[in-house]
Amino acid sequence: MKLRMLFSLLLLCSLGSAPVYAQPPGRVVQRVVHSAGFVEPHTPGSGAAEEFPTAPGIEALLGAAPDLNRVTHVRSSWRSVSQRRPKAVLILIPGFLGGATTLDPIARDLVRRFRGELEVWAVDRRPNLLEDRLGSLHALAGAEEPECTTSPPAPGCALFEGAQFYFPDLDVRPTGDFPGPRDLDLDLDGTQDGLLPLTDRFGRARGPILMRQDDVRFFAHWGLDTYFRDWKGLVEEARRRVTPAGVVLLGGHSQGTGWSTLFAAYDFDPDPARVDAGYSHIDGLVLLEGGGAGPGSANKPSLSQYRSTVAALEAPGGPDVFLTALLGLIQLQPLGQVGEVASLAAFYQPDEPALSQRTTIFGSGLVASLLSAPATNRATVGFFIDDDFSSFGAFRASLGFSDDGANFYSTALGTPFYQALANSTLRTWKEFDDPTLPACPPNSEDASPGCALLDNGPPSDPNAPMSPPQVNGEEREVTSIDTFARTQFGKLNGFEWYFASGRPNLDFAYGRDSSALVAAHLALDPNHEGPLVLTQNANVDVPVIAIGGSNGLTPEPKSFATYLGSIATPDEWKEVHIVPGYAHVDVTTAEHNEAVPLIADFIRRVRKIPPGKRR
Repeated sequence: MKLRMLFSLLLLCSLGSAPVYAQPPGRVVQRVVHSAGFVEPHTPGSGAAEEFPTAPGIEALLGAAPDLNRVTHVRSSWRSVSQRRPKAVLILIPGFLGGATTLDPIARDLVRRFRGELEVWAVDRRPNLLEDRLGSLHALAGAEEPECTTSPPAPGCALFEGAQFYFPDLDVRPTGDFPGPRDLDLDLDGTQDGLLPLTDRFGRARGPILMRQDDVRFFAHWGLDTYFRDWKGLVEEARRRVTPAGVVLLGGHSQGTGWSTLFAAYDFDPDPARVDAGYSHIDGLVLLEGGGAGPGSANKPSLSQYRSTVAALEAPGGPDVFLTALLGLIQLQPLGQVGEVASLAAFYQPDEPALSQRTTIFGSGLVASLLSAPATNRATVGFFIDDDFSSFGAFRASLGFSDDGANFYSTALGTPFYQALANSTLRTWKEFDDPTLPACPPNSEDASPGCALLDNGPPSDPNAPMSPPQVNGEEREVTSIDTFARTQFGKLNGFEWYFASGRPNLDFAYGRDSSALVAAHLALDPNHEGPLVLTQNANVDVPVIAIGGSNGLTPEPKSFATYLGSIATPDEWKEVHIVPGYAHVDVTTAEHNEAVPLIADFIRRVRKIPPGKRR
C-alpha cells in the first residue's frame, strides 16, 4: 500500500513537468509537455488588473496562486541514439469532449513510420488542467498489485479504491445480488461504503474536487482568440524545432477539424492595416473525420449582443461556461470519472463484473437504461463505444461485438443501435479480430443476437450533390478495446470533464467569417478589429488532406466539399479519401490504420515543395 501511495504521488507530481515513460531506443516515446500559453488577463495567474480571484476549489486542487495560462500537449517522437531533429511536426487538436490522448494511437503509428523525421503533438485544451484525477491515478498505480490480479479481486484492490474515491456507495444499500441492476456495491464486500479519501500531492487526505460554474467564470474569456494564441505559440515552437526548411502541419479529429481550419482563417494582428494570418504559419491541414469550419449560424450575433453575452457569462450565476450534460441527459463530470476507472478495469480486469455498472452513474438515467445488461468490464466499454451499440455517433469505434445474448435493435434516438439485453450470466465481448463475429443482412427490429458486419448499402447519388452524405458500404471491425482503453487513462486522459462551451459556442456562431463583427468594432475603434477576427478563410491556400470513414460522420467526399470550396487552395492540393468500413473514431485508433499511409504520403509531398513556395 505504501509503494502504491508513493507511485500515485509521483504520478501526480509529474503532471507539473514532462514525464517520459521508459522505452528502449528506437521506439516511440510519448511525453506530456506543459508550457506557457497566451496570457489572457482575466485568467488566474495572469497578474493583470482584470484577473479573476482564484476559487477555493482551484487552489485546493492546484495549490496557491496557480497559473492557468498554460498549454499542454502530448509530444510523440522517435527515440533513437542520434536524437536527430525532426523534419516535420504535425499538431493535432482532439474533437468534442476529447483529450490529447485520444490521438495517441495514430500519433504512434505516424511517428513509427517516419522513424525520427516526424513528431506529432496532440493538444490538451486548457480546461483539462482542472480535472481531479487523484482517484484514477491511484487506481493505475495499484492496478497490478495482488489485490487486483486475483479473481475475484480483493476489496482492497486499488481499482475499487480509485472508483470509491469518486463514487461512494451512499445512494443504494448493497442488495447482494450483483449483477443485479440496483446493487451499487463497488468492491462487492456486501457493506455500504462511504467516500474513500485519498492522499494528494500536498499530503492531504481528501475527497474529489469538482468545479462549479462560478468557480471558473474566467472561462467567459476562453474563446477562439485565446485558444488560437495558445496554439500559435505551439506552431512557432514547432517551426523552431524543424527549422525554416522543415514542415509544420495542423489538423484535428472531428470537431478538431473545425478548430484547426478556423485557426488557419484567423488574423492574429488586431491592427486593420496589417494581417498575420494563421495559414501563413503552417504548411498544410489534416482533417480527420470532420468537415472543417462551416458557415456558422444564419443569424450571427451583433457586436452589442456579443458583448452582452460575454458580460453575462462572466457574471456569478450567469449562463453555463462549461458543458454539464450530454444531450441534456448524461452528466459529463461523472461520465469523465467513470470513463477513466472503467477503462482501467477493462484493461486490467477484462473479464470481471463491470466496475462501471456499480457506480452511481448507472443508478438511473439514460446510461443506466441503455447499458443495463450485467456485463464484464470489457463488454461494458464495448457497449458504450462500439459502432453497433453506441447511440451517439461521435463516440463510435468498431471494437467487435457481443452475441452471447439478445440485442434489441432500436432507432428510437435517431441513430440505429443495438441495446444489449441481459442473459443468465455476464454479457461478454468478442474482439475486433475474432473470426466468429456475426455477419448478416440488414438488421431487423427483433431481439436476436444481431450482427457486427453489416452492409449499409450504396452511397448517396453522386449526381445529386445537394443530397446529404450517408453511411455506406460494408462495416469493418478494426479497433482493439485495449488500444481504445489506453487512450482514456495514464499520463493524461481522453475525456474533457469541463468542456468550455459558453464563449466558444458564441464564437462558433460566426463560422469561418466574422467580418461583420470586425466592421462593427472598427466603426467604434478604427485601430482595433475586435475580439474575434475570422477574416482570412477565403485566402487560405495551403495543402489539405481530408480523410473520412464510410461508416463515420464524414462518409463521402461531399462531406468535405463545403469547406474545401471556401478556400483558395488549388484543386491539385485538395486530397479527399474515404476509408471503407471505418467508424468515426477508427481513423485515430484502428490497428493497421489505413489513414496512416495516406497522411504519410501527404506529408512527404508537402516536404517536396520548396520552402519559399509553401507560405
